[in-house]
Amino acid sequence: MVNKKVKFGFFILFGIFIFLTASAGIYFLKADEKSPAFAIKSVEESITNHDRENFYKFVNVDGLLNSSYDEVLEGLADSDKSISIGARDAVKNFTQILKTPLLNSLKAAIDDYVATGKLNNSENLGVKEILAKTGINKIEYRGVKNISIDGENPSVAVADIKIFQPELDNEFVLKFVLNQKDNGNWQIVGVQNFRDFVTQIGEVRRVQLEKYLSQSDEIISVHDEIINDAEQKYNSILARGSLGQESIRADLRKLMLDVVKKDWETRKQELSNLNVPQDAETLHNIRMKICDLKIAYAAEYADWMTDKKAATIKSAEEKRRQAQTLMAEAKALEKRMAN
Repeated sequence: MVNKKVKFGFFILFGIFIFLTASAGIYFLKADEKSPAFAIKSVEESITNHDRENFYKFVNVDGLLNSSYDEVLEGLADSDKSISIGARDAVKNFTQILKTPLLNSLKAAIDDYVATGKLNNSENLGVKEILAKTGINKIEYRGVKNISIDGENPSVAVADIKIFQPELDNEFVLKFVLNQKDNGNWQIVGVQNFRDFVTQIGEVRRVQLEKYLSQSDEIISVHDEIINDAEQKYNSILARGSLGQESIRADLRKLMLDVVKKDWETRKQELSNLNVPQDAETLHNIRMKICDLKIAYAAEYADWMTDKKAATIKSAEEKRRQAQTLMAEAKALEKRMAN
């Protein structure tokens, strides 16, 4: 769990860095060589031309990753309200052990991307997947807001880059930090407020998840009452006679088709209309499968009321059993997510 979170944060950083530097350089075509703006333009050109030597001239990758490591972890922790102070300390201690191999892994991914423009190896294929899951691939570049040199320390500059992330539904300004070297060139060394960005993304997703759980639970609760009433009606019908009677079978068939099957179809449609956040996709898919199985069960049970074949009821009962198993899994998953 900890390893996944650490990689998650660093691949977020990698995605934002590559995307924004590649997008922002166009703005600075006429920048002075000894300026922060020229450094940003040069990074864009080095990525476009697959020029690793020039890339490392204007990007201090070690500094960038080292300065962002704890910031990313803190941002992830900030957005997870369930983590206690003790747990956060334990995670932090553990991630320090992982720091060196993780940074080396990410440096290799950056080097591979600059050299080829692609994410070729198996590690980088994982980067692609994580970038998509974190929403970094949906970032829109909105321009350079400002580039300023620190009044008290003229060897430090900050480039304010405006981005738009649909999940935030608002522009966010990332502050890229640059340091001036002894030869006058500037290098990107970090992202000053990346922790804030990670925290906001995490909080938005947590709110979306809570909203989904609340809305879906309300839908399920309403329909569970209908199914419970149907079960009572089922028992009442059977109490009037036996399955050998045509009238009893006809009533049960009608109950299954007009109430049970119809209600599961309605439940599925209402759940489908919800906005499903990424963190709830697994739970939502299980619920959709449960609906499908229950719909099929009701239809096949109704068919059995007329064809009386053993194969029909056997198939129906197997679908009911599968649905019950998935319902237990869904309940356990929902409990973990709610906590």
